[in-house]
Amino acid sequence: MRAELAESGFDKLSVDRVAHRAEVNKTSVYRRWPTKEALVAAAMDGLRSEFANSPDTGNLRDDLHALAEPIAEFLSRPEGAALARAAIGSGATSDIASLAARRMSEQATPVFAIAERARRRGEWNEDTDPQQVVFSLVGAIMHRVLLEHADPTGPWLDSLVDLLHRGAAVPR
Repeated sequence: MRAELAESGFDKLSVDRVAHRAEVNKTSVYRRWPTKEALVAAAMDGLRSEFANSPDTGNLRDDLHALAEPIAEFLSRPEGAALARAAIGSGATSDIASLAARRMSEQATPVFAIAERARRRGEWNEDTDPQQVVFSLVGAIMHRVLLEHADPTGPWLDSLVDLLHRGAAVPR
């Protein structure tokens, strides 16, 4: 489904082509996902476990990088960018947008764990909102991919993590 979405875009997404790629009868797909919106929502829902980890590297900067890297790598792939476009695009329904907002909020959960560990190590600035950190992180990566059409990994990601680390860390 993600490959079809990446090739066609949300507006031209076809349940028939998804069924053909999956080598199943289209009625099988329609029975489970009656609309293309339901297909996209299921694809988004399937991401839950991919980004649910809370890396523990022993320091705040590396924890933030370990959290950011798989997100940047996913969004840099055609399937990831297509899902992001579907979530924010004009063709997306409120159900998709609502699910995307829930997934974004869930992305904050690992950051709360990262922040708590950093607090115990004396690294986390108490004035910093963990949810704002993850929204800034994901939002910057999405901007890089969807608006700049540029690679969100490598040195660019390193500099983003460094920026967020400086904002989240206890001033030295």
